Amino acid sequence: MDIVRKQGVFDHLLMLEKAGTAGQEKQKQDHVKELHAAILTLRAKRERIFAETAALKDLKDKLDQGLPLEEEETDDFMQLEQFLLKSRLMQLKDLQTVYHLIGGYNLIESKQGKSVCVSFRTAFEGVYLETYNLEMDLRRTVQISRHNIPPCVPLERLAKEHLQADFKAFLEILSLHLNALAGRKQQVLLIKELIGTVEIIERNQLCNFLVFMCKIQEETEAAVLCTLEYGDLTQCLPTRVTIESENKTLAESPQWKKNQVLLMESPVHSALLTMRKVGSIV
Repeated sequence: MDIVRKQGVFDHLLMLEKAGTAGQEKQKQDHVKELHAAILTLRAKRERIFAETAALKDLKDKLDQGLPLEEEETDDFMQLEQFLLKSRLMQLKDLQTVYHLIGGYNLIESKQGKSVCVSFRTAFEGVYLETYNLEMDLRRTVQISRHNIPPCVPLERLAKEHLQADFKAFLEILSLHLNALAGRKQQVLLIKELIGTVEIIERNQLCNFLVFMCKIQEETEAAVLCTLEYGDLTQCLPTRVTIESENKTLAESPQWKKNQVLLMESPVHSALLTMRKVGSIV
């Protein structure tokens, strides 16, 4: 009786094992079929992309050579132009979403999506300053059509380096240039407003070269000439500070060495206010 019972259990286990194996085999076969179908779909997409790419290349070659287009090719060109416009607008709108949050720039579509106006709002130390505008034509190659960017900003060079290859890089670097310029100009204005004893001797349009004279003592003619050079036009802080004085001992003193570092690491008006507090200037 026990032998019969054991044989029955073994047969049942064997049946379950075969059923499980059969189920696994079926799952494997189904998975293989799914993979095969996916491969066929991807191959078809690849062939279609290759064909479309070849057609677009032929179309571009004809356009570059100034050859006439067939009627069907004209339709393809119009579809391609619309696709590129939509793609560029979507990319610019994504950038706007990010930069609107940090006060970088805003984008507005114009001419039925064929161009976009970019508005750059500059700021320094939490104060909004000048706003600059730039209009870009998005058809075929991206081109700047109108703008009020200051002539001293190297817009043409920046566009040549970044505009066609990377919208984001172009807008970011231009925004940095404009904000840095506004920041440097604002510092000069704050010097005149806050520290009346400091005399601005020389500055240029970019405000990347600034020379001013600091009075040392009220009752004497002792003074120090400070020259600030801004080698990085995307920054508001100088890359080089030179201190000169007829009193060589004064210019080389430990206190003025500290003042030199202070002018390198702080906005110039803030540095001068600190220097006045510690008695370096009047």
